[in-house]
Formats: sequence, structure tokens, C-alpha cells
Amino acid sequence: MSEERRRRLVAVCASAVLMLWAGALLLSQGARGDTNGKMKPQGVSTHRASRAPPPATEGLEPVPLEQLTVTQGDAQEVLGSVPDGLRFGIEGPRLRAVAPETTGDDVGLRFTWLGATDPVLPLASGKLREQVGLKLRAKDGCNVIYAMWRIAPSAGIVVNFKRNPDDHRSGECGGHGYTTVRPRFMEPLDPLVPGQAHVLRARIAADVLTVFVDGKRVWEGLLPADALTLEGPVGMRTDNARVRFQLLVPQAGGPTSRR
Repeated sequence: MSEERRRRLVAVCASAVLMLWAGALLLSQGARGDTNGKMKPQGVSTHRASRAPPPATEGLEPVPLEQLTVTQGDAQEVLGSVPDGLRFGIEGPRLRAVAPETTGDDVGLRFTWLGATDPVLPLASGKLREQVGLKLRAKDGCNVIYAMWRIAPSAGIVVNFKRNPDDHRSGECGGHGYTTVRPRFMEPLDPLVPGQAHVLRARIAADVLTVFVDGKRVWEGLLPADALTLEGPVGMRTDNARVRFQLLVPQAGGPTSRR
């Protein structure tokens, strides 16, 4: 065998050995990555999965009608048979109510929407809206956080807070002092269907407000510092919406229970 041919054979063998060594090294690194979690296969998210929302009414109990303080409008007990079991009804264009002996950070509303009221009245701002929703930290009619399910003119969850430190009655502040809270997460909602029952729930944890519909998280956002200064009970609000309802508040003795 010539000297040149021998050199070529040695070079080929050396290359093959190097390739085999590199392949074994890569396989070894991959095996360690699988066992200690330092390496992730492509296409797998490294974000933690969101915590599952609570059941729609977990930890909540209904408020008797006589324990609601209605500050505007009227709520009546429904007579006769009702398919959804909701025995309180609202027929007028406006209702404002609170449950005085509650904290203001967790509240739910079981309700069935029956359609628009007759008549339909504009808000203090002059706008026409159909909506049903929740009050949190409701100090009074001029200082409160709202989580509203808008029905018309468009469907969806809207969160805002009303703050007027020098005013305490709706007649004093009117439509002033509102700030809309932008969501960091929001799911679109289908238009409400008359006669279908739903559960709307809103909870504040630290500076985060989360809204659930039928146990599913549909809205989440950070409350500004001005909103977090508010203190008061939970409650409910309707505008131009006929509903049967049941207000739900934290069970006595729970972490956000009655005071």
C-alpha cells in the first residue's frame, strides 16, 4: 500500500471516530436534559398553566330578599312556578342594591334575563344600555366598583369604578367619576338568550379583579390604586333588564365572609 493511500485511510477512520463520539455526546446530553428538566422539547410551552377557576358558586350562599338594601328601583318575590328556581324578580328599568353585612371582594349573581324593560331609560350620561352586574366595595352610590355584563348595544363584560370622594348620593355625582379598567385577559361572550340561566361572579385578590361566567374565567385586570382605596359591601345593579335573580355572597366564616 502506498504511503499516500495509507494516509487517506487513516484520515477517514479518524473522521468516523470523531462523528461517532459527537453523536454519543449529543445523546448523553439529551438523556440528562430529560431527567433533570434543563432541556425542553421544542413546541412545549414553559408557561405555567392557569389555575382552574372555582365552581360557579363555590363558597357562596344566597342572600334573602329582606336582607338586601335596595337604594333605587324595586325587587319583588316571584309568585307561582319558576323553571330556574329564581324567586326574586326585577321589572323596572333600574335597580341598585347592596347586602350591608358583607365584605366587598367576592360576589355572585344567579340570574335569568327575560328581555328589555318597558320603558327603557337612559343612564345619567344619556346613553342607552341594557346590562346586569355586580357591585364590589360599594361605599355608596358615588364610590363603587362595577363588574357589568353588557347586553345591548353590544355584548361583553365591562369593569369600571366610580370615585367621587366628596359625594355620596347618586343625585350628587350623577354620571361623573367613572374610570374604565382595561383587561389583561378577556374572552368574548355570546349574546344573552332570554330564559337562559347564568351565574356571574367577580372576585378581588390583592389588586387583581377576575370575572367568571358559569364558572369560566372571562375577564381579568389590575385595579388602579384609586379603586383599591374603596371599602364597602357587595351588591348588584341592573339597567333596562328584566331578570329573575339570586344574589350570592361569601358563606359565614369564610375568608371573605360577612363582617
